[in-house]
Amino acid sequence: MKYQFRIIILGEKETRLLSRILILLNRRNLKTNHINVNVSSNNKNETIRNVQYLIDLECKEEQLFKIKKLIEKLIGIIHVYYYRLEEKNSRRNSWKKMDLPLATY
Repeated sequence: MKYQFRIIILGEKETRLLSRILILLNRRNLKTNHINVNVSSNNKNETIRNVQYLIDLECKEEQLFKIKKLIEKLIGIIHVYYYRLEEKNSRRNSWKKMDLPLATY
């Protein structure tokens, strides 16, 4: 069964790192729903050192483990985190989405 996962990749500032990650995902025919890139530096005067990539995927868990291992092997990757996104209609989040009408007399 396919689930939605969010992968957070910490890497060094390298121009072609995102394209190499996307090529890996494309070769496996994985559906990417969202991509976000955050650039961080320690001081204002220093050059940019680290980049954070947020990628939302739809895949099976076995595929996710294989992709995680492949991404970790790329040069310039510091660490890879992932977690499963909850579905919109799950019971866990249902209390936030209920609209109860107010009783007026």
